Amino acid sequence: MGLQEAVRSSASARPGSPTGRRYYVNSESGDDSATGTAPDTAWRTLDQVNATVFQPGDSLLLRRGSAWHGVLRPQGSGTAGDPIVVGAYGTGARPVINGGGARAGVFLRNVQGWEIRDLEVTNIGEADGTTRTGVYVLLEDYGVGAHYVVDDVHVHDVVGCDAMKPELDNSGGIVFKAAGSDVPTGFDGIQVSNSTVSGVDNVGIGTLSQWNRRDLYPAGSNTFVPMTNVRVFRNRLSDLGGDGILLQNGIDAVAEHNRVDGFGLRTNESRAGILAFNSDRPIVQFNEISGGVASPPSFALSVDAGNAHLVYQYNYSHDNDGPFMLFCALTGSHADGATVRYNVSENDRDLLLGTFEIPVVANGCDNAITNVRFYNNVIYSPAARALIGSRGDHTPIEFTNNIFVGRPEGSTINDAVGVYDHNLYHNVPVPPGHTNPLVADPCFTDPGTGVLGYRLRHDSPAVAAGVPIPGDGGRDLHGAPIPAPPNLGAHQAPS
Repeated sequence: MGLQEAVRSSASARPGSPTGRRYYVNSESGDDSATGTAPDTAWRTLDQVNATVFQPGDSLLLRRGSAWHGVLRPQGSGTAGDPIVVGAYGTGARPVINGGGARAGVFLRNVQGWEIRDLEVTNIGEADGTTRTGVYVLLEDYGVGAHYVVDDVHVHDVVGCDAMKPELDNSGGIVFKAAGSDVPTGFDGIQVSNSTVSGVDNVGIGTLSQWNRRDLYPAGSNTFVPMTNVRVFRNRLSDLGGDGILLQNGIDAVAEHNRVDGFGLRTNESRAGILAFNSDRPIVQFNEISGGVASPPSFALSVDAGNAHLVYQYNYSHDNDGPFMLFCALTGSHADGATVRYNVSENDRDLLLGTFEIPVVANGCDNAITNVRFYNNVIYSPAARALIGSRGDHTPIEFTNNIFVGRPEGSTINDAVGVYDHNLYHNVPVPPGHTNPLVADPCFTDPGTGVLGYRLRHDSPAVAAGVPIPGDGGRDLHGAPIPAPPNLGAHQAPS
């Protein structure tokens, strides 16, 4: 069972300001010599659109049922109060932009104040490693651009390159990038919502920046320019070559109520369903993640380099051939402060790469991540041999109030540095040094059947068996308040 919400965003499709002009485009019966300001005087081609400098409050409306081969690359900037809106008019299927193998199907470069709505965007080309994107917003030596919305857009079939580092040219479905080296550049106000992304290479939805060097990421480039007011919500992503959703350089960025199914499918490097990178206080919550691959190792969630005070909460990860979570700060980076709480990992797998074991929850690669709290989660992995593991030279993670369920013949916890207190172990031998362990069947209502299956029966030994956690978030996965004492696991409502 998924975690998607049915409620639509209040920022639904709408025309621009009443004071702006409306321009219409019809690929079948339009005429570029017409005024373009009414449906019966619509323009015909993207060339005419791209030659126009739009003003704040203007609308560019594409005829439903129309299709164009080429790049939509409009000019001009709006404002947060008077954005320029690209949308659809008429009835029938949403208008289609097929970039035909170009750099992007929809390309906004060094402009701001744009909203893209109700389109279908594809960018079909040869699988030759060429960099391609569906919707690409690029600011290069621009300063801080404000107000970008991509809502109810369908992006699919974008064959591109496999290059994730921000100093490289990047492919993806919907990508925002701050580039250049002369003028500090970033974004203020990015919303990607209610959209579908499928069959794309590299990253499904991502923010990237070449303005990223700071104390937590000294290996970066230029100075640090944050991306503020970033929200990625209620999107559906599938068949992804690399990462699902990437939040880079965010300050208080949020990714929530997204569905990611199938990631890391066409890559030579480890990828994640959702991750934050070089960000302060990112929140990743209420997402459903599945379909990660085993090779190269993919992770549903990654606590990654350069982050400070990250929160991953209320997520449902299941049926990944790769592990649930990686804690990893790359060489040339640090990370400090991460809270992982009220998540459910169901049927995620461990990996054995030769003799190297990667458990369902893996702590450690190059540098340690300090001040990590991992509490009130459910790790249900009846087919995984290795449940939790840590490199012995890494900073300990605090594991509290969790429920660990392994395979019937037993699963391992190989973690010499972690601090374990008030956890429940089922089919998992309790290693030495774990305090207040509870060895029992947790008595879930229906495990293995979806996120609601991890509610606790009335006779569960996990009820009221936890220890209070300061700053516990106040609610559980299903919205119930945290009792005193709390239950173990992600479910806190009365049994």
